[in-house]
Formats: sequence, structure tokens, C-alpha cells
Amino acid sequence: MKKDIHPKFFKQTTVICSCGHTFVTGSTIDGEIRVETCRNCHPFYTGESRILKTSSVDKFYARQKKTEQIQQEAV
Repeated sequence: MKKDIHPKFFKQTTVICSCGHTFVTGSTIDGEIRVETCRNCHPFYTGESRILKTSSVDKFYARQKKTEQIQQEAV
């Protein structure tokens, strides 16, 4: 194993999420770490379901529904 390539100090570092939640962890980085998501706001951990309808099937159904609405308005 090569010498002098690994960090020598392991420090307590504060992690700050964009939602405002903060926690302390060990890291070799000085100062604070800013992240976009944490366990308090990420949908996987909160149990909140976020459905993104972007598949081609969902787009097809959206077009079909819109066409049916236009046909009903014309009648």
C-alpha cells in the first residue's frame, strides 16, 4: 500500500441540508458540508410517495383523455 496518500485526521463535521436539518458526523473535510437531501426530507425515508408521470404510456393516456374531453365538448 502506498504511504502518505490517506488523510491523517478524522474530525467532527456538521452537515447542513437544504431543508434546514443539521447533524454531526465524522469526516476528513474541514468546515461544514451542505447537501440537497437528507433523511428528514428524502421521499424514501419519509414514506411520502411522489409519482412522476413521464413514461410514454402515461403521455398516451393524457392525450387520449384530452381527446375525449374535446369530443365531449363538441357534442
